[in-house]
Amino acid sequence: MYTERGVAVSVVLGGGKATVALVDYHGQILQRAHAKTLKGRPLAATLEPYLRAVDALLVWAQGEQLAVRGIGVSVPGSLDERASRPVQIPLLPALNGFPLRDFIAARYELPCQLLIDVDAAILGEHRFGAGKGFRRLLFLTVNAVMGAALIVDGQVEHADKQVDRQIDRYIGHICHVLVATSGPRCSCGKRGCVNTLISMDAVQRMVQRAVQRGEETPLTQRLLKREPFSPQLLLEEARRGDRLASRITHEVGQWLGVAVTKYVDLFEPEALIIGGGPFYADELLLAQVRQVLTHSQRSSLCCMLEIMPALMESDAALVGTAVPFLVPSTVGS
Repeated sequence: MYTERGVAVSVVLGGGKATVALVDYHGQILQRAHAKTLKGRPLAATLEPYLRAVDALLVWAQGEQLAVRGIGVSVPGSLDERASRPVQIPLLPALNGFPLRDFIAARYELPCQLLIDVDAAILGEHRFGAGKGFRRLLFLTVNAVMGAALIVDGQVEHADKQVDRQIDRYIGHICHVLVATSGPRCSCGKRGCVNTLISMDAVQRMVQRAVQRGEETPLTQRLLKREPFSPQLLLEEARRGDRLASRITHEVGQWLGVAVTKYVDLFEPEALIIGGGPFYADELLLAQVRQVLTHSQRSSLCCMLEIMPALMESDAALVGTAVPFLVPSTVGS
């Protein structure tokens, strides 16, 4: 029974730190803590800061007489869905292949669920954020790496459930989905991968190349004066009409639009949520995405797609990790 006093523990693993929280039935974060991520350590040392943070929150929940329903863990990598263990977490290789779900369930005598970070984020947005009420919801998150997740009838679609192996490449971490026939060379050896054209790393490289070429615009002048680059700085100058900032925003929006048309062809979503920070949620960029969709071969279907920025941002994965324990039958097995 899902009562007002029911909560779940969420653990979101990240590069610099993990965030651990207690989330209630309404998606409210009641208590939050952080644990340092120790890179390059053995398994026990890697897990120890996270377990200490979970221990502390469970003590707090007991003092508040809260009923803990389970523990969810969001990981920045790939999972073996059946065994529910990490396959590859580049930031934390000590966890690769480790039966993390069973370990946590046994340690705390509570149900445990592992999710990849982008699946956790779409669950948060679908239940409590911008995606409420949509039957077919697509989530794209753009940052250092790109991720994609799809919910159909309340269920997250996992790559291992897809019969078409080509479709597998479009769910989860999607750094190497091709959107162009040329472009910067990717770490995979190909050109035109989505990560080299749309990610924030790609944006920074565009700016750096312009500075190296000696382009003189208000944006490059600010950078040459040692002002640190940020998405907010780029947006500020784009709104002022800076030709370099405007060109980059236009180009990234165009390539993001091409990527979205591929998802429309494959999954026919009703709505698209774009996450990753203020740059990717800004109307200047979203207008370019909509323009590409309007001129696509499937423009009638693309024009029906509702596009919106993420509402919950960094808390989406934190809250979404708790959803399986607070809402019945949300994550497909």
